[in-house]
Amino acid sequence: MSVRAGVPEDFGGRGIPPATEARGFRLSLDVAEPWAGGSIEGRVESMPDRPLNERPLTVSVSCVAAWVDIAPQIVGRAGYGLSAAYELRARSRPIWLDDLLYRDQVEVGPLGGSVNWRRFAFTLPDSVPRAFEGTLCAFRYTVEATRPRALGRAYSAVPLLLIEQRREPVVRVETTPIGTWRLLEWRADGETDTQAGPLEVRFEQRAEADLPRPGESRDEEILRRTGRVASAG
Repeated sequence: MSVRAGVPEDFGGRGIPPATEARGFRLSLDVAEPWAGGSIEGRVESMPDRPLNERPLTVSVSCVAAWVDIAPQIVGRAGYGLSAAYELRARSRPIWLDDLLYRDQVEVGPLGGSVNWRRFAFTLPDSVPRAFEGTLCAFRYTVEATRPRALGRAYSAVPLLLIEQRREPVVRVETTPIGTWRLLEWRADGETDTQAGPLEVRFEQRAEADLPRPGESRDEEILRRTGRVASAG
C-alpha cells in the first residue's frame, strides 16, 4: 500500500481535482495517513525569490464522500458486472458530486524574510472513513493551504489517494444517493465495509460460478470478461 499525493493517470476522469501550487507557496507532505486515527503532517514552503508577505496562511484537511451523479447506461441493471467502470469511461465523462464529511484547519502564520516554511500536523478522528476509490463512489481526502490576497485568495492543494493491490475476488456493493450496484470486483487487505455520509460500501463473497479462473489475476479476469485493460476503480 502507498499513499499518492496527486492524481495518477489511472485515476483520470474521476472528478478528482489535481494538485495545485500557488504562485507564492506550495505544500510538501511528510506523513499522509488518510484513515481514522491517521496523521497528516508536512510543510507549507515559500517558492524561490518570492517577496515577504505578512498575510497568514491557513492549512486544512478535508474528507468528502463522492459519487457519480448519473450513470444511465447501468442504472437499473440486474446482476453483476466488471464492465461498469469501463462503460463509464468509454462514454461521456461522468459528473461527480460530493458531500463534506470532515474538515479541520489551522493558521500557521506568514512566509517571507527568514521564514520560508511553516509546519502543520493533523490527527484524524476515529469517525472518518478510510480513503477509497470505487466504481461509482469514493471517500477522498485533500490538504489545502490558502492565503488572503487583495482580491480573492492564493490557493495550493494536494489530493491524497491510497494505491494498493486488490488481491481477493469479491462482490463489491456500492450504495449512493442514485442507487445500489453489485459489482464483481477485488478487495485490498485494508478495505472493509464502510458507511459514511450518503455512501455505503460492502463486500460479499462471490458465488462459485463467479469466481475467477485458477491463477487468474484481477487484470486478467477483467480482460477476459470485458476485453478491456484494467483500471484503478
